[in-house]
Amino acid sequence: MWGRRRRDGDEDELGVEETTEATSTPSGAGAGEPGDEGESPKSDRSGGPFDESEVDLDEARKGRVDLGGLLIKAEPGMKLQLQVDQRTGNATSAVLAIEDAAVQLIAVAAPRSSGLWGQTRLQITQDAKRRGGRAEEAPGPFGPEIRLVIPVQAPDGKQVLQPSRVSAIDGPRWMLRATFLGKATNDAAVFQRFVELVKQTVVIRGQSPMAPGDVIVLKPPAGNRAATDPSQPLQA
Repeated sequence: MWGRRRRDGDEDELGVEETTEATSTPSGAGAGEPGDEGESPKSDRSGGPFDESEVDLDEARKGRVDLGGLLIKAEPGMKLQLQVDQRTGNATSAVLAIEDAAVQLIAVAAPRSSGLWGQTRLQITQDAKRRGGRAEEAPGPFGPEIRLVIPVQAPDGKQVLQPSRVSAIDGPRWMLRATFLGKATNDAAVFQRFVELVKQTVVIRGQSPMAPGDVIVLKPPAGNRAATDPSQPLQA
């Protein structure tokens, strides 16, 4: 689920919410991933997103929201929601919403010499079919993407079909997965705006050992008290 929190009197202020989810392991990334063998090549990231080693972090934090594992470009009217693993209490993904469009970002550790996206695409496709949905591969802004239509339960209890577009970028020892939702799936101009947000993201994996597929943990911005507000849910 992703949602917007409207704050009266300041539409440009970034509001942060926390919601819970059952697991911190995104589909297609987790325990049991292979190492360097049989994986996809690294992505072309000449236009971003960037690794922490490729930027001046002090400069990069200017105009970006610091979530620990990710630096997110701030946009007027953008609402930010962190999704939290209810088992560990760790924030595992960030949803950036502008009006009726959004992108969900999840960063995971990856092997040093190869990427995870090739295998992850197959797992996403298989999962969609198990859930009674459809999945097809198509060219995307970062290389091959998966276009999904999945049956989900709406807040009123009815089952609806939810479209999404899933891209991923393989960086040095990480993969950043971007799931485009809402109007970002069918409006070219809106989609491009969110693609630019993804490109402006900086991934901070750190140097600690991590197994391929382990989620890079996020945290609320300093000084921002995260709160859950289910009054205006939007299905995702």
